Amino acid sequence: MKLLTYTSRIQLFFFLLLFGVFSVLFFLILSWNVLQNVDEVLFNRKMNLLAYLEENPRVPFAEDNPLDDFTFYPIDQRTFQKGKEIYSDTLVYEPVDDELDEYRKLTAHVELHGNLYRLDILKPHLEVTEIVGTIAITLGGLFLGMTLCYYLSQRFISIKIWNPFYDMLEKLRHYRLDKRMPALPNSQIDEFRTLWDAITELMLKNKEVFDSQKQFIENASHEMQTPLSVIQSRLEALISQEELTLEQASIIESIIGSTQRLKKLNKTLLLLSKIENRQFLLTEEIHINKIVNRSLAYYEEQKVAQDIDIIIKKEDELMVQGNVMLTEILVQNLLKNAFLHNIREGKVIISIMKNKLSIANTGKQRALEKEKLFHRFYKQSSNPDTWGLGLAIAHKIAQTSDWDVSYTQREGFHVFTVLFE
Repeated sequence: MKLLTYTSRIQLFFFLLLFGVFSVLFFLILSWNVLQNVDEVLFNRKMNLLAYLEENPRVPFAEDNPLDDFTFYPIDQRTFQKGKEIYSDTLVYEPVDDELDEYRKLTAHVELHGNLYRLDILKPHLEVTEIVGTIAITLGGLFLGMTLCYYLSQRFISIKIWNPFYDMLEKLRHYRLDKRMPALPNSQIDEFRTLWDAITELMLKNKEVFDSQKQFIENASHEMQTPLSVIQSRLEALISQEELTLEQASIIESIIGSTQRLKKLNKTLLLLSKIENRQFLLTEEIHINKIVNRSLAYYEEQKVAQDIDIIIKKEDELMVQGNVMLTEILVQNLLKNAFLHNIREGKVIISIMKNKLSIANTGKQRALEKEKLFHRFYKQSSNPDTWGLGLAIAHKIAQTSDWDVSYTQREGFHVFTVLFE
């Protein structure tokens, strides 16, 4: 998940949570304020009514008059002393509407002209639930609209602000050490400029190390190749002399074999280093079918010597983008592994599909260790003709080309599969 999306979702979640909490508080406070205003109206009505009746003792009033908003009920002394002023909600039947309406009632015990009464005053409740609900829905809709506008505007602004950062990521994603340094994206933000300066400094140091390592590997390979060639030529000249004994010739022949292996190892390690440093172009169109057919000719001797049966299953013509030389090395290393570790009268099955090449071979029943299989110099075979670098090179070529090479064992076959994506 992107940082911008992640932060926006968190902000929106907490905003909605706070909005819900404050909406409840808003409803409760608004309801309390409405009731307080109604109660204040009832209290003022009571005080004005009592004051008027005290000043006008001759004004008649009924103890239960349905046309007035107040009613007097005679009470005794004991009830009067226990009485308190009470504000409460009540329902009153309205014949016109034929329904019960909400009212607010004040109950107070008063003394008027020497007589004791319980005074009830009624006022319409103002339908608090409906009023507050309407206000809450209206304000809620406004707040939600404001939230949506705020969220979209903040996201738009954030995208604009973070554009230089994403430009940096894109430049770094496509940057290679053997290419020119990318330019600084246009940004007025100091933090992004500081970040780019640190990245640039790091890239320059890595490029220096890369160039130094590349130069060292090439020089070391060249310097090693020359004396090894000299040693091999001198040994070949020495072994051709007639006065050598059979034992001496055998020793020299062994030394020549070791020298050849060292030359081969030197070239292999140099190739592996170049692959890791991405010193090959990967923009050529490659015909895998042709490479497989051409590579099989190199293993004709092993096929005849061990009586190996080769089965080729072609489901499709496989065309990929990459480097021709590296792809040939990849295919040849997998084929060499299939022939080198096979058994007498075994099989090699090559399956060519739309975007996949599979090479399966018979061999030892024990499965190979997947965790170590593609490591350098790892080998389970005691065969002196292998260094344990073939599969490591194949894996590195696939990794450099954005392909995937994997190993499985099924039905007595060791299967290596290259998925071209």
